[in-house]
Amino acid sequence: MEKKPELSVVIPALHEGPNLAILLPQLRQIVGGLTGDFEILVVTAGKDQETIEAAKASEAMVIEQSERGYGGALKAGFELARGKYLVTMDADLSHPPVFVKDLWQERENADLIIASRYVPGGKAAMPFGRFLLSRILNSFFARGLGLPVKDLSSGFRLYNAALLQSLELTAQDFNVLIEILVRLYSEGKRIKEVPFNYAPRIFGSSNARIFAFGIEYIKTFYTLRLLRRKIQAGFIHK
Repeated sequence: MEKKPELSVVIPALHEGPNLAILLPQLRQIVGGLTGDFEILVVTAGKDQETIEAAKASEAMVIEQSERGYGGALKAGFELARGKYLVTMDADLSHPPVFVKDLWQERENADLIIASRYVPGGKAAMPFGRFLLSRILNSFFARGLGLPVKDLSSGFRLYNAALLQSLELTAQDFNVLIEILVRLYSEGKRIKEVPFNYAPRIFGSSNARIFAFGIEYIKTFYTLRLLRRKIQAGFIHK
């Protein structure tokens, strides 16, 4: 039987070739210092040749997602990742690979570890308008859904991978991050935030446009609240 890796790193990446060329060699070095058994999966859409070439140059597995959006990318990565633990991070260098060490050190202390901009010690270097909207959205969802999390929208996370295999995720955009939290927390899983200093991307423009992101979150708020209540009531399991 083939030995499974200890850690899988899943990176959604669309038109991120220049950033991946910087990120992936650093990531391989850092993760290799944590465990000798790891894999890196780059998830993209269509014939994104620049991204594909950058991934292959660093011996990362390339996955083409079948469902649209960020949620579709995560689901594709979750399906094929083989590691005991799974890290998700952005390709745009806003998630420094060195911080994977901090997530890894906490792996036995919770089922989901979140790199958080909004707990004491965390920072977010972003334009004030984007920062304010992000804080408002995170606070609104945390209160409305009863989630004891400050940074719900952070995609820089470490999971106990076994918990992801049975999740029937429906969100296709960035709201998948909150859907995962709702499902795991409602099942009594342990969630921990560790302080993280966020900095903006270097090359290209962000695919996570904050206003569209906010509108999509608000549209799904009542769906997620209903989901939380159903899980708590035992009508559905995950």
